Amino acid sequence: MRTHPLRWTGALVLVPAVLGASTVVEREIAVPAPGRVVVTLDAAVYEGARADLGDLRVVDGAGSEVPYLIERVDDEPLLPAQHPQIGNRVFRREEAQATLDFGVPTLKSQLTLSLSGDNFRRRVKVEGRPRTDPQWATLTDSAYVFAVPGPSAARYEAVALPENNFPLLRVTVYHGPDDPERVEILDASTRPAVRRRPREETLLLRLRRTEDAAAHETILTLDLGARHQPVRGVRLDVADPAFFRGVVVEARVDPPPAGAGEAALPLSWRYLGEGAIYRYEERGETREALRLDVAGRERVLRLRVRNRDDRPLEIRGATAFVPVERLAFETRAGGPYRLRYGDPRLSPPAYDLVRTAGDPALFASRALPAALLAPRALPGAPPPTPPWTERNPVLLWAGFLSVVAALGAVTWRALRAAD
Repeated sequence: MRTHPLRWTGALVLVPAVLGASTVVEREIAVPAPGRVVVTLDAAVYEGARADLGDLRVVDGAGSEVPYLIERVDDEPLLPAQHPQIGNRVFRREEAQATLDFGVPTLKSQLTLSLSGDNFRRRVKVEGRPRTDPQWATLTDSAYVFAVPGPSAARYEAVALPENNFPLLRVTVYHGPDDPERVEILDASTRPAVRRRPREETLLLRLRRTEDAAAHETILTLDLGARHQPVRGVRLDVADPAFFRGVVVEARVDPPPAGAGEAALPLSWRYLGEGAIYRYEERGETREALRLDVAGRERVLRLRVRNRDDRPLEIRGATAFVPVERLAFETRAGGPYRLRYGDPRLSPPAYDLVRTAGDPALFASRALPAALLAPRALPGAPPPTPPWTERNPVLLWAGFLSVVAALGAVTWRALRAAD
């Protein structure tokens, strides 16, 4: 996917330390002209706002709430894997080929194969076409799939594709070194996408490296710079001319604050995904894949590069691919506008604009860009008022006892009347 240099990396070091998770923050919005405007969310927002962004509020000069639409990268529902019909199987010298029929146009950006064998490196070519066109369009011809034998067996058979909705794919698997005469394409699947990929920008990461000699792993710890920074992938800068490594990606889970007299709980890590990075020279061309596709809203990622018995790679740096998220609203002449966030008590807002304006991306695309100025902390809001029952326990119990006494008296009179 085409990327652009990140315009707001400086915000990673400009978020004041005083703007903690429970601090309500206000930022002036520099509006260029009356009408519809859009602001791009930055690291300061992801540091101070909630992960769901439901605490974002736009207010005008009078303090009134202004409806807005947000172009947000939500976690897509995980749809069931779709297995196409496999036909037109062809076995030629040094290659196997099959046609995959998904039935209808299916939005997808990855294909997972199941191949025969348990120790291989094979190049894969994928082509696609609609039913109405006999010509095949090449989607990729330099993807590789791998199987690594035990004792730590692993398979990496996912093939990244340019986003497409072709109902027909043609897959060609080229034999790797030491492969048998016949390689089988046993199965194939994809998880259909609900929506197209968001626009992405790149973010250079601070990287800390350690070596786990016992596990034969290089541990890379990456700081994304904000508590809830959305991320869609990580690319490693590797100097080695030829290599293959499996990589596991995890997200840091910070423990809750320890109570008085309690020992602090240790950090833990949550599995996000895994994949393979590689670089090979083949027929005078360099074939490589250095990006790992993972999605989340995280502050710190940990990459475990599995070296097995090879020496550690010379990894020079890492880059994150972060989605562009924007907030758009209508302005009037003469009034300042501010963005507030950080109040944990707020519920996500419900505006008519969400139903009347349609697609947030289209709404934002027709707006003038506005700028978010430096954040400032607002005086802490008073804590929510406890319920009446908690503020008046004596009256509550007195009323309860009165009810019990009244019920007892009624029961006693009923029994006397029955006698």
